[in-house]
Amino acid sequence: MNEKVQDLSDQLVAKWTSPKGVRLMAAGAALVNGLLTHGPLSTAKAGELLDWPGDEVLARFHSMDFDLETDSGGDIVGAGVSLNSDRPYAMELRGRRVHGWCVMDVLMFPVVYQETASRVTGRCATTGVPISLTVTPDGIRDLTPATAAVTLAPATGADIREVFCDRVNFYATADLAEAAAERDPDLAACSTEEAWAIGKRLASLF
Repeated sequence: MNEKVQDLSDQLVAKWTSPKGVRLMAAGAALVNGLLTHGPLSTAKAGELLDWPGDEVLARFHSMDFDLETDSGGDIVGAGVSLNSDRPYAMELRGRRVHGWCVMDVLMFPVVYQETASRVTGRCATTGVPISLTVTPDGIRDLTPATAAVTLAPATGADIREVFCDRVNFYATADLAEAAAERDPDLAACSTEEAWAIGKRLASLF
């Protein structure tokens, strides 16, 4: 793991262990559990899960730079884990196929939920080539293509999806990931194994 990748990993841990990050993680985890248990959540139901007024749920997450994903009817369908099948990254959690906002979500949440073998799929952000692997609590296996790499990004400064999730992607090769990082100096390229290790580090905070 190079110095920039390690620095971004440390920044992520610092974000999620700050007082604001701890509050956000606890609230986000409650919604993820709710989504996996109940499916799409009305803001009223989300408020019950969080012990917050339902009409304040979206605004409170927004104030923490974490805009929740909602469907056309206003129900919450995403909080890192997403029920939106249009998202390019998918994983298996609690016996169902769900999606993630970014590569880190699909590498981390199977570890959070101690999935013995979560099948993860995605695509190369540059070429569209399909990428697949199996995520376990101890590592990854069956990475296809075996050359697949990941870009990491800082997770501060604006909404989490804008600054982090939309920039944390799979690439079919390390060269493609490095090229993406060259175009955006905030990014760093790493192997999929290194990205999983960062995901495991974050999963330990849940």
